[in-house]
Amino acid sequence: MEKYTKSRAVLLAAGVLLAAAGSIASSAHAQGFTDVTASPTGLNERFLRNGTFIPINNLQRVSEGSGRLTQQDVTSLLGSPNDPSSTERGNNWLYNVNLPLQGEDYLVCQYRVSFSQQVVMSSDWRRPQCSRLFAELSQPQALSFSADLLFGFDSYAISSQGRRELQQATQEATARLRTPSILVTGHTDRIGSAEYNMRLSQQRAQAVADALVQGGVSPQHINYVGRGENEPLVSCQNISGAALKECLAPNRRVEILLQESI
Repeated sequence: MEKYTKSRAVLLAAGVLLAAAGSIASSAHAQGFTDVTASPTGLNERFLRNGTFIPINNLQRVSEGSGRLTQQDVTSLLGSPNDPSSTERGNNWLYNVNLPLQGEDYLVCQYRVSFSQQVVMSSDWRRPQCSRLFAELSQPQALSFSADLLFGFDSYAISSQGRRELQQATQEATARLRTPSILVTGHTDRIGSAEYNMRLSQQRAQAVADALVQGGVSPQHINYVGRGENEPLVSCQNISGAALKECLAPNRRVEILLQESI
């Protein structure tokens, strides 16, 4: 697993305490965790906490698995706990997790999974900043682009204006994602045959995915799919002609879902 250099400031945020900051130990977020104390000048390499990059989806499954997941399930999702005594105690497993920040930086956070009779009862982060960062990383970012903006009529060739809009929006959205997972979904209106609309939506989704790759996103992080006319936002009943085409414009769209995959 690739590791990055981290500062001692990150170390403190992860939960190793100086004796002078002992009052922090009373925080509810740190309750039950074992503290390590040292004089302000006594820090050395052994105090540097090394974490592991764990898929965010796996951490989400554990956090949502109270009352259902077993210790074996947690091991499959997170690996063995970092604290060698965790498996001996049985009821509290401690993990050091690298949560990505912007660029190549990351925050090393202590994560605890608590069991009762070998079934997950709860999970929590030692520090509130880790809990907040995990919540942010767990929340997918959804972008929606008008197909009328990205493409010409009845076309899947992206316009120059559409390419600029696409690149700017996705670059801003992926700025804090270390390893983004991106799903591109194409949608059409109901004008024309269902078979034709499905094919057009797939072609448009692929065109957007290709544009993201050309903009620097790794192709292994992108999936795309077409939904045709099957997921409309508006129905526009009792309308025909040019008015119908205008009314159905919200249905002609490409949606991009981004989230952290590690």
